[in-house]
Amino acid sequence: MKRFINVLFIFLVYFGKAKAQNVFAGLIKDAITKMPVISAAILNGDGQKIAYSKLDGTFKFKADVTDLTIKVNHPNFEAITLNIKSNISNVIELNSNLEKIGAVDINIKKGESTEASGRFTEKVSMNLRNVISSQEIEISPDITVANVIQRVSGVSIERNDNGDGQHAIVRGMDKRYNYTLVNGIKIPSPDNKNRYVPLDIFPSDLLDRLEVSKALTPKMEGDAIGGVIDMKLKDAPNRFTLNVNAGTGYSQLFIDRPYRAFDASQVSLKSPASLNPAGYQATEADFPMSNLTFTDVQAPLNQLFGMSVGNRFLGGKLGGIVALSYQNTYRGSNSMFMSTFIQPETNTPYYEILQLRKFSAQQQRSGIHTKWDYKINRQHELSFYSAYISLVDRQTRDRTDTILKIGRGQGPGTGRVELRNRSRQQFQNIYNATLQGKHLFGDLKTDWSLVYSLAQQDNPDMAQFALLTSVSKDTLGNFIDDPDVIDRDFTRRWINNSDQDLAVYLNNSYLMDLAGGDMEWSAGGLYRHKERTHHFTSYLFNNFPVGQLWTGDVNNHTWKLRNSIGTPRDPLNYDCNEDILALYAMGKYTLRQWEILGGVRIENTAFSWVTQAPTNVAGRTGAKSYSDVLPSVHAKYKINNGKTQLRSSYFASISRPSFYEVIPYEINEEDFRERGNPFIERTQAHNIDLRFEHFSNALNKIMAGVFYKIINNPIENALVIDGQTIFAQPNNFGTATNYGFEFDMAYYLGNFGVRGFYTFTQSEITTTKLVKFRNSAGNLTERSEEQTRPLQGQSKHIFNASLLYKNAKKGTDVQLSGVYTGQRIISVSPYKDNDVWQRAFFIVDFSVEQRINARFTAYIKVNNLLNTPLRADILLPNTFNPEQAPYLDASNSVLVREDLYGQTYFGGIKFKF
Repeated sequence: MKRFINVLFIFLVYFGKAKAQNVFAGLIKDAITKMPVISAAILNGDGQKIAYSKLDGTFKFKADVTDLTIKVNHPNFEAITLNIKSNISNVIELNSNLEKIGAVDINIKKGESTEASGRFTEKVSMNLRNVISSQEIEISPDITVANVIQRVSGVSIERNDNGDGQHAIVRGMDKRYNYTLVNGIKIPSPDNKNRYVPLDIFPSDLLDRLEVSKALTPKMEGDAIGGVIDMKLKDAPNRFTLNVNAGTGYSQLFIDRPYRAFDASQVSLKSPASLNPAGYQATEADFPMSNLTFTDVQAPLNQLFGMSVGNRFLGGKLGGIVALSYQNTYRGSNSMFMSTFIQPETNTPYYEILQLRKFSAQQQRSGIHTKWDYKINRQHELSFYSAYISLVDRQTRDRTDTILKIGRGQGPGTGRVELRNRSRQQFQNIYNATLQGKHLFGDLKTDWSLVYSLAQQDNPDMAQFALLTSVSKDTLGNFIDDPDVIDRDFTRRWINNSDQDLAVYLNNSYLMDLAGGDMEWSAGGLYRHKERTHHFTSYLFNNFPVGQLWTGDVNNHTWKLRNSIGTPRDPLNYDCNEDILALYAMGKYTLRQWEILGGVRIENTAFSWVTQAPTNVAGRTGAKSYSDVLPSVHAKYKINNGKTQLRSSYFASISRPSFYEVIPYEINEEDFRERGNPFIERTQAHNIDLRFEHFSNALNKIMAGVFYKIINNPIENALVIDGQTIFAQPNNFGTATNYGFEFDMAYYLGNFGVRGFYTFTQSEITTTKLVKFRNSAGNLTERSEEQTRPLQGQSKHIFNASLLYKNAKKGTDVQLSGVYTGQRIISVSPYKDNDVWQRAFFIVDFSVEQRINARFTAYIKVNNLLNTPLRADILLPNTFNPEQAPYLDASNSVLVREDLYGQTYFGGIKFKF
């Protein structure tokens, strides 16, 4: 009997375990798009949540029954109750909670913020396109668009003085070869020097998704050789939503050293010349000194805040959203910069000036965006959106220059020391208002846009103080005056510019049957009138009387104004006008597995400028007018029901010089003296792409492709010599080529995922360089030689990888991202083998989110986890004098720059309703 009971117990335990091993698994997807639905909740009959769908839409749980009635909930879909079976793959399709009004379907955009929708866009697009959804942006470590875009295949970023990403380099093509759109509309740049838009002005939490197109169709504006960046701002939801985000944090740099600030409230926003009638004679009393008085602050706190609210009204016909964002962050860098000159005997560099610089910057980003759409009926729809984006950047710079005498035969030691402190504040803002209409007249589709845009930048009263002295001090610690080498001065500078666009867009398309396939004819165009103004005023002061002992405080000294009327005749006081008229025609033919698109775009550009320079200055006024015919062809072949695709494309494109570049100005900037070039020409390019694509499901992808570009008259900022002065100046450089290979992938399995890309790029351009040498008579002279090098800004190797973990049941999201950027030229030298190369670098970022309850989520973001510096060298085997810096290995390079930024940390709470 006892043996029987034991056997029965074992049997019951085994049977109970067997019953508990019934596995319920399957896939939840959108009934229309067939995309996987992520984070759908699965409830049992008692209403208890027993599972969530994972990153790939799959679910899995165990129960002690063979069939089970469940309910599936997701905020964007209608709830469904159904019975599922164990030990089979259950496919559950959810219907969007789309509203209907009588017989009129309200085609509310749904799911465009999901990663699956991004893959879908990449798949169906006729041109090469990469998409980052707001779902990906939200859980990433990035808080600005500039940092988000480095997650796109083939894209690297250029950073500002504070280490923040600022500009995109697409496929090795410098930032000048890209343009930026908001909701498909080109926006002007607030940058006073360039056409390209600084992406660090945009907070990432305003985006619905970010799209980068690497091939142009005739419908797209033709002035991009690298790529087109399109920021799709948040759209009206299909039900009431309220999202709030609040966070704080700090920068490690200002834990390690104080943040240096100045009182910006006392700074005059307008110059004395602007505040008074023409010809006003300014006096020393017109210039307060508060912006040259610095105070130290320890560990200031960063702040983040964002909110969006949206809904649909009038039975779903009217939809609207309002989104706003505010970021107050403190960034900076500790920087070393070496100014070099060329030794005539070896044509190699020696150190001339050592600059030690400390930057402290407060950046306040704010943005507000609203979009409204009204569905009149099935055939007609109107929409209006408006956005205002602002960046206020206040920066101080402490700089100590040591004049090194080694290299000029003067022996070891140092010469005089120059103290050059600076404060500046910069206001950038972009405003855009667009009214759009979409209409259907039978088989004819028409859409139009009326656009007003205004971009402005204001740099009021940048104050730079210079103290030139010897290194010796008196017994009290004051610097000792030496009339031969000492001077004290400071400058006050006001710069402001505005760029206003008025534009009209019109597109028409007609669909018809042709030879068993679908033929869509399209034609349209745009007209844009641009007005850009630029104002520049500078004042120079000297210490007076000469011979004052420096006390360490600028307020304890007296100064004499040298130019009381400012600089009214400076060429940087100018006005520009530009008119662009573009027309295009194209056709798209679809037959079975083939899709072919071809057409041509014609753009006419009329550009003129007038400066306030003296009449004897070359290029004081000017005008350019030219037309470009830009053909393009794109083909796509689908295999395996579209899961696999082969693409090919050709397009012609251009890149226009910036307005600032053609002005005959000269100005001292951070590293070099700059000047314009009125004779610069536009760049023209021919571009070819081939790409293989495979989408195993709605999230996973593999993309591999090659590209080739021939570039005529590329524009680069090069160092040129005029007399005894070295200038940074834009120039055209013959013909260049740029080719490479891209690999892009995303793979998800259960709760884990990996995204990444690798891009190989090789460019070549041949330019004339100078070589210094001494002739047979021993006299110093120069000769010209040709040198082939990569394009400025191009890295041969770029790699990005993100490791992801998502547990929908526990509400956990983790992302670890790394970006590798290979070495690249950041400054082109006039001398052979003396270009400045930024070293290869690897940056790691981290983010984690944890759901607290149904409404609240906590998050942490860490940027530059490894404290990766920027280092730059002159690359060459050389005879660099080791006495200057014996701690450096100069066998292959000479270090000329090093910037350290530190880590940044953010933590906060998100609320969703």
